[in-house]
Amino acid sequence: MPFRQFPASVNGRISVLEKTSEKANSTSGEQWAISTETQTTLTNLYPAFRQEIGERQEQFAKQAEATENENAQQQVLRRIVSHFIRVFNMGVERGQFGAPDRLYYGLDASQSDLPRLVTEQEIVTWARNLIDGEQKRTQQRDPDAPVAVVAMSNPSATEVETELNKYVELSNAQSAEKQAFDAENKDVLDMLPEIDELIRDIYDEVEFYYRKETPANRRKLARQWGVVYVSRPGEKSEEEVVDE
Repeated sequence: MPFRQFPASVNGRISVLEKTSEKANSTSGEQWAISTETQTTLTNLYPAFRQEIGERQEQFAKQAEATENENAQQQVLRRIVSHFIRVFNMGVERGQFGAPDRLYYGLDASQSDLPRLVTEQEIVTWARNLIDGEQKRTQQRDPDAPVAVVAMSNPSATEVETELNKYVELSNAQSAEKQAFDAENKDVLDMLPEIDELIRDIYDEVEFYYRKETPANRRKLARQWGVVYVSRPGEKSEEEVVDE
């Protein structure tokens, strides 16, 4: 035998309240299967709940866009960091830079391998290492050295810094949008106890109103008011039985 099921998701709750509201609006008051008190609560809570959900969805879209922008810029930053290191290593091969100069950037003087650039922290850390290291390399060399200090180019440390600043700005924007979404989500979650109590009242009152009907007909009428019934495992739904 099918049993009633309370909605577990936000969309499920909205579906119940929407159906109850539509049924109440299309039925004269004396034929309501719910009490006047429950109808008043429904009239007040349902629009407020929908508004909170709408605001949450709108903020989620903003957060998603901000996250997409942040991720895209993170890849740009990762690419320019890897290019800087590769180009510098090629300069070492040509004798333009000395292998010990890698130490300015926190790299191994004897290795030309790229460092790990996977996580946000790794990419940002190496970007800052390159910016700071290039400044130290070009400013702290012995001015009497026979070979002039050549600044890195294509990309330069300034270009790395520009992309890093863009990333930090977009990352901060994403964090702000996430905080705003968390606040909107909390508003929705804070309403759930009231919503669940309302749905429980609807279920109880509707089933009591149709208590003298046969079980199958009671469920059929109750469904019109938003009550949800599900069949047990291996059991045919009542809709399938009717079709047969």
